[in-house]
Amino acid sequence: MPRGTGGRATGAALFVAAGLVLAIMTGATAGEEPGTVFTVVARPGATEVLDLRACVDSALAHNETLQAERLRRRELDGKRFQALSTGLPTIDLTGEWTRGRDPSFALDETFGGGGDGLGSAYLDSLFGDFEFLPAPEAIPAQTFWRTSANLHWDINPLKVIGAVGAANLGVKQQDLAILAAEHLTCEQTVAAYHEIILAAERLAAVEAEIANQQEFLTIQKMRLELGLATRLDTLQASVALANTRPRLRRARQGLGNSGARLNALMGRPPEDPLTIGNHQEIENDPIDRDLAVELALRRPDLEKVGVMTDLLRRNRSAQKADMRPYLTVDGAYGFVGRRPGELDHTGHDFWRASVAVTVPLFDGLLTKGLVRETEASIRRTEAELSGLKRQARVEVLELLTNLDAARVNLQAASLNLDRSEEVLQEMKLQLRLGKCDYLAVLEAEANRSLARSNLIEARFEVLTLTASLKRAIGYSPMVPLAEIVGLVPGGTGGEK
Repeated sequence: MPRGTGGRATGAALFVAAGLVLAIMTGATAGEEPGTVFTVVARPGATEVLDLRACVDSALAHNETLQAERLRRRELDGKRFQALSTGLPTIDLTGEWTRGRDPSFALDETFGGGGDGLGSAYLDSLFGDFEFLPAPEAIPAQTFWRTSANLHWDINPLKVIGAVGAANLGVKQQDLAILAAEHLTCEQTVAAYHEIILAAERLAAVEAEIANQQEFLTIQKMRLELGLATRLDTLQASVALANTRPRLRRARQGLGNSGARLNALMGRPPEDPLTIGNHQEIENDPIDRDLAVELALRRPDLEKVGVMTDLLRRNRSAQKADMRPYLTVDGAYGFVGRRPGELDHTGHDFWRASVAVTVPLFDGLLTKGLVRETEASIRRTEAELSGLKRQARVEVLELLTNLDAARVNLQAASLNLDRSEEVLQEMKLQLRLGKCDYLAVLEAEANRSLARSNLIEARFEVLTLTASLKRAIGYSPMVPLAEIVGLVPGGTGGEK
């Protein structure tokens, strides 16, 4: 080989090796390690950075589904007053003006009107030609003014107790429904928050991969010019780069879509700008499985069904009360006069009072039908509650099993990433010493990228499964595991 040619080839090889080292180093740092990105721009244009607590607080304050549950609570407050009204009297103030003409008494022969009855003959004999009662056509119309206060009171204690008790249980049931909805909204928000970070890390991984492929394509072009590579090598590098660009577009779309979902959960327009802080705290506390299952049977959505059973029993008592004896009290006091100015004259007042005992004997089987319907509803609700409890146990056991596996996967992924980093560094050193080619380094970089992706996925799985487990046992996903009473050995215990 001519001396000049050999020197040129050696220089080109060194140049290519230097470029390849630069490419590998760029690829190693282009995508930061999981958890080191402090902010994530999900949708550009935001002026503030929201952490997980801020996102959850916004969702709890503005989420429309949760707001609907809270407004339903106000409806039940109104129903509670309606139930209470069954035990309270009603008092009305009335004013009345009447004018009418009624000649019917003058047409009765008993009083001397119409016909030849004995009463008419007797009165005529006493007064001669004087007519004791006027002729029907001579009776004028009369006008009266009345004003009075009227009282009505149905006293049925059994019905009142049943109705008020059912209304109070309805309010308690809705309070449990609101708590369950808050836990679910919190779980969804936590998952959406971590999904944004997951999408951002996926995007960073694809961008790092593209940066590496661009560098490798540049090197292959240089090697082609120097006669150290073929056109096929350059074409393969171009195809690999082109195949990665659609993944980059999908990753960017995924990040924007994740931001839109979190915005919607927080009660904001999906297209609003959004930037979040990257804070992911892994909880590796050991969990008492038996206590977790026990707590799941007392979570709000199951307690709500149990309260429904009690509510139906109260309704049944109120329905049965319709066939029990009850008292009715009526009263009225007022004034009457021919003109408004006479209402306060002496002797123009009137009053009325009555107390009645009603003993229902037969209502056409209406009450019996209502009671039977309610009893069937009670049995159905009890069966539903039994099935829901069984499903809750299954859900918690599955979450515990999946969480254990996810924690193991996370540890393995973290260890594998460390090992892949060691391998990559070793291959880079081998490349500097000329003991391996760039394909071996590329394979090491690909293994490192895969290990990094596995770690990202494993972290997301642990975080979301932990949030789901907390919700499944009746606690807010924002409550640390160590603060749930008895769940973690040595934990502090806390509130739901």
